[in-house]
This record gives sequence, structure tokens and C-alpha cells, in this order.
Amino acid sequence: MKKRYDAVIFDFDGTVADTMTFLTGLAVGLISKNYNLAEDAAKSKYLATTGIDFSGQLDIIFPGHPKNTEVADTFEKRKREEVYKYPVFPDVIPTLDFLKKNGIKTFICSSTRQEIISRYCRLNTIDRLLDEALGFKPEFRKGDQIELVLKSYFLNPCNVFFVGDSLRDADFAVEKNIGFMGISRIFSEAQFMEKGAKSVVSLSELRELFED
Repeated sequence: MKKRYDAVIFDFDGTVADTMTFLTGLAVGLISKNYNLAEDAAKSKYLATTGIDFSGQLDIIFPGHPKNTEVADTFEKRKREEVYKYPVFPDVIPTLDFLKKNGIKTFICSSTRQEIISRYCRLNTIDRLLDEALGFKPEFRKGDQIELVLKSYFLNPCNVFFVGDSLRDADFAVEKNIGFMGISRIFSEAQFMEKGAKSVVSLSELRELFED
């Protein structure tokens, strides 16, 4: 990936914010309780569909199930109440600072709701290091956000890459013709390789893509 890049787009949960342990526990508990599924199976299904909003995940895992709306609402309520307890990863601020100093635009595009993204970035003082932080709204999902970033900032997709912790994040990047780099937190390097994607274990490794 040693080439010129003008912008990096980051996923939020599990990439920038250390929230996936909390969210996984919350989701597994709700799925196991409401759908009569063993916790191991619930966890596997949840992680396999991460990268999209939780309501969308439930629609994939349990299509047409009458409990989906209620369970998704409970998940989102708990998330709004508790997500701010969890910090950014230690490598986030140094990486964003490095990119900013080197003239690289930085963005967040996420399946977490916009109001959470905005408040979280402000509370953790990373808003000053980002060109824009976008979150989920009805009919404005992660792929739509990436497309808006590309158009609004006149970015050539060839010179942009997306960093995410989910295997599905690679699909969003492919759909928008941008590069992708996995961050091995919930999925391993081998799992990303099976998707045809490279990965790093720390965001600080991204510096190598911009240093001579």
C-alpha cells in the first residue's frame, strides 16, 4: 500500500473507541435471552455481522422476527447510556495527530448513531483532529457516509483508504473503490487475509504508509 494517500477514513467501535467488549457483551446477552440461543452461538452471529447497525444485524440474523425492533431499541438505549465510559484506544490520538501534521485528511464513518459519535469525539477531544465524524442516521449508513466524504472533499477514491475492525468493513471499502486496512482486534490477521485484506495490530503502524 506504499503510495500517495490523501485521506484515511476510520470506523468507530473497535477501531477508534475501545467499546467492542462492552457492545459484544450487551448484544450477546440480549440475543441469548430473547431468541433462545446459546451465548457462544449468539456471539458468533453477532461478530459475523458487525460493521452495520445493530438493527440491521438482527434483520440478517433473525429475518422478520417480531422481537427485532424491541431488542434493537433496548440495545441502543443501553449504548447511549454507557458508551461514554469507554476510552479511545491509546494509539488513536498519536496516529490522528501524525496524520494531521502530515496534511492527511481524517474522518470517522460509523454505524453508531450520529449523536453518540459527535458527543464521544468531543468528550475525548479527538474532534479537533478530525476533518469530520459521521454516524448512522436513517437511510445514511456507512457506505453512504463514505460516498459523502469522497464527494464533499473532492477525494479520488484511489487515494483514500478505510480502516476497520470488522470483516464487513472491507466490503464497504470495495463497494466504494477505496483501499482497506483491517485492525486486528476482534478478527485475526488470518481472517482478514481470507477476505483478501491486509491488517495491522496497532493504528500506529499506519504511519509507515506515509513515511519515506
